[in-house]
Amino acid sequence: MLPILRASLANRLLQKNLRVNQIAHILNVTPSAVTQYANGLRGKKRTESEREGQIIDALAEKATQRIEGNMDPLSTAELLDTAHEIIAVTRGETMLTTSSVGKGRESAIILKGRLQLELKAAQKCLDLANRARDEYTRLLLRMVASDSIRHADIVSQMISWIESGQEFTQDVPDRELLTEILAIEDNANESSLRKSVKINHSVARLLLESIDMDEEKHERLIGKLAENNST
Repeated sequence: MLPILRASLANRLLQKNLRVNQIAHILNVTPSAVTQYANGLRGKKRTESEREGQIIDALAEKATQRIEGNMDPLSTAELLDTAHEIIAVTRGETMLTTSSVGKGRESAIILKGRLQLELKAAQKCLDLANRARDEYTRLLLRMVASDSIRHADIVSQMISWIESGQEFTQDVPDRELLTEILAIEDNANESSLRKSVKINHSVARLLLESIDMDEEKHERLIGKLAENNST
């Protein structure tokens, strides 16, 4: 996915009349690679669904802002995260259109309904993020879209498990490692950003609050995972 994603980004950034050298820097590739992307010599082209295009558009917008601000290139982690979102959306759409509900399991039917809602929510949030002028608002909307796509990934995996008829297996990480992670999450949870960071921007405060909420959630989930490992 990464060469395909870089090619899609390069072509979008070229359409914004950005220079080849600027695009090469932000994608962390050579200028000749950008030229090859533009000429279709690298990064095999594939048909994008509307939702996939919106995810790539959002990353292209972020890349444009970084170029304009002379900031660091997009990291491999950011590219991998976007690739994961695209794969999740693709899997979810395929699950909705091709998967059979022949087994008639109520859980699968409920999950398929939720899958559709999560994908629609992600699409709407990405649409709004692309139109938002305020950077904090764009960040918040993209964050919600990313959460919805992650939810869709989880739900589609559960549908696959249910309809395959396979038994659920559980491989819980080492308890010692979980305890170390729990200690880190506990320290992060103690230093509340919404209480300690003063910023006069309502949406920015919501973003800080979302980080605190995630830390609280992580601590609770890791704690339950550790409990399961001890039983």
